[in-house]
Amino acid sequence: MALNLLTHRQIEPIGLDIGTAAVKLVQLRRGECGYTVTAAAIEPVAGGSDEPKHQYRSYADAVKNCFQKAGLKSKNVVCGVAGPEVMVRGFKFGALPDEAILKAVGIEAQQVCPLDMKHSVLDYQLVESGPLGPGGVQPRHGLMAVSTEHLLRERTQILLEAGVKPLIVDVNALALLNCLNELELLETAGTAAVIDVGAAFTSVVIYGQDGLPFVRYINLAGRQIIQNVSQTLDISPTEAKQVLLQEQTSSESQNKMLLTLNDAIRPLAHAINETLRFYSFQEKEARLERIFLCGGFARMNAFAEFLADALPTPVTLLNPFEKMTCDADAADAAELIKSGPVYAVAAGLAMRTVS
Repeated sequence: MALNLLTHRQIEPIGLDIGTAAVKLVQLRRGECGYTVTAAAIEPVAGGSDEPKHQYRSYADAVKNCFQKAGLKSKNVVCGVAGPEVMVRGFKFGALPDEAILKAVGIEAQQVCPLDMKHSVLDYQLVESGPLGPGGVQPRHGLMAVSTEHLLRERTQILLEAGVKPLIVDVNALALLNCLNELELLETAGTAAVIDVGAAFTSVVIYGQDGLPFVRYINLAGRQIIQNVSQTLDISPTEAKQVLLQEQTSSESQNKMLLTLNDAIRPLAHAINETLRFYSFQEKEARLERIFLCGGFARMNAFAEFLADALPTPVTLLNPFEKMTCDADAADAAELIKSGPVYAVAAGLAMRTVS
């Protein structure tokens, strides 16, 4: 299996987001008035074993259950990869013929990629070059993505056991930008960022004026926050999550939880702000206009509010279903809209076009 960043056309695939804690599935139909949700499902991944074979089976079972819940017969999916075993970088070269780009990208990857390139897969995509550079030379701009072979093998094994067919292996960070673009949320002027808070890590994806993405993964996310709340309040992680979701509340426990949550979020907020400052330093003319928030933790109102208060730019929930219609058989439209930020990656994957 190889990464594929190139845009194709015709088949409308199923977006499959295999996260650390849950699998999300989205199928969309594109029409003249926009997108319609034809299927959506989410399934927790069973834990309890560190044995790779058992882990693969747990993820495969979650994928199967998603398809069963959605009532889908098609097994054609676009799935994604993310995390520390993935790198996305923009590149800028001078005037180069198309046949020289791959070699130049390979050399660039060797210099900037922290992963072992001997055991990784590289793909790239050119973007519009824009105005002529100094001396009337047409520059070549684009993005590269690298994933370890280990991560791709894991994903292949899960999909194989689940009985689904991967049409494309995308990168989750790029799927988020694709989602923003398809929903017409990327403005021509200014810079936008998407923060995807999952269970194991947080993705910070920035889309600049040059059309090239900046991606950084932070090893602080939902599990650490729940663990901190659990330890401080002396309750189980399950109880902590229920309190955070406001499923079980009393005024006393709620107030204590809010204070605890605020403290638990600070390290993540600090790491995100450091990333935003680093990007601003690298791209001195970039001015961050908007921040979008998505992922499993985005549906926790208190978390979203505390994090938004700690960031330097207005924060909006990235809800792909907010302006979509929903087929009667797909799911409860109100519940989908409520959970929309959880499905952002899966929706972006479903918006990919393949031939």
